[in-house]
Amino acid sequence: MTKKLFKENCRFDLYTGGGRKINAIFFNWVSIYKGETYIIGYKYMVYADVKNCNKADLFKAYYNWVIKKEPLPWYINYKYAATDSERFKVPLSIK
Repeated sequence: MTKKLFKENCRFDLYTGGGRKINAIFFNWVSIYKGETYIIGYKYMVYADVKNCNKADLFKAYYNWVIKKEPLPWYINYKYAATDSERFKVPLSIK
């Protein structure tokens, strides 16, 4: 998958509050019926404080993690749904 196509399928959010700003990126949204189960949510999310990582650097690390299977730097947090039942929606806040 090219970076351009990957980026087009990402959701970018900025969380603010408590004197902090956090960039977050979500990828691999699904909303389907599988048998009798409704599966909805994202599979991948990364987030980092803007003091440690700007949006461009966060996206680069995210692409390398999801597509190239490279490890994330220590200052980038992630959430990953290993199965469809673990998929998640965009949270209202990140702590």
